[in-house]
Amino acid sequence: MDLKGLVHRELGEGLTEEELASTVGVPVETIANILADELPQDRTTWEHFARYFRVDVDFLQLGGPPHSEGLFDLKESANPSPLGQMRKVPLLRWDQIDQMVIPDVPSRVIQAEAMLETDVPGIRTFAMQVKDKSMEPLFSEGEVIFINPDLPSEADDYVMVDSEHGRPEGALLRQLKEIGGQTKLHPLNRRYEDLPMTNQQRILGRVVRVRKNV
Repeated sequence: MDLKGLVHRELGEGLTEEELASTVGVPVETIANILADELPQDRTTWEHFARYFRVDVDFLQLGGPPHSEGLFDLKESANPSPLGQMRKVPLLRWDQIDQMVIPDVPSRVIQAEAMLETDVPGIRTFAMQVKDKSMEPLFSEGEVIFINPDLPSEADDYVMVDSEHGRPEGALLRQLKEIGGQTKLHPLNRRYEDLPMTNQQRILGRVVRVRKNV
């Protein structure tokens, strides 16, 4: 997930360079420079883009986790920042999801890729990177999404569901659909097929934010 790619996607969805610059709060020349591979040099500009895309500033600048994988303390209080009242949530690999999903209250220390600042609420909320193209165009591969295991899910919600065999690393990001009286796991990319949701599968959480609220 790099800034130029995100800007390209916003423009591809119909915004003009002027409209995007105005919404982000930067000069239009900044957008042109990014498209010409001249990234911002000052942190304030990065903070404007981080606020717009709802991601951690360091994550956006680095194009990936700002820290190496390790153990992180979840019990950090919210802190004011240029992005508003922020807190830190874990960025997990797909095989690390159960740490936040199984316990009603997560452990104080958790194994994660990184801790990301966000204003998304929820004691068990965690972040993930989309692992494939099955939910394009709304969810791009590598994009960060935030998931809350404590919210109820219903038809048309975007959810994370574990694999039919209960393996978290095989979890799927899909839209819930009710088709012919049966719950289906619906991919937005037409190259992928609808799958029936079985009784053995758990909904691990509902997507509560991608770069814009869904």
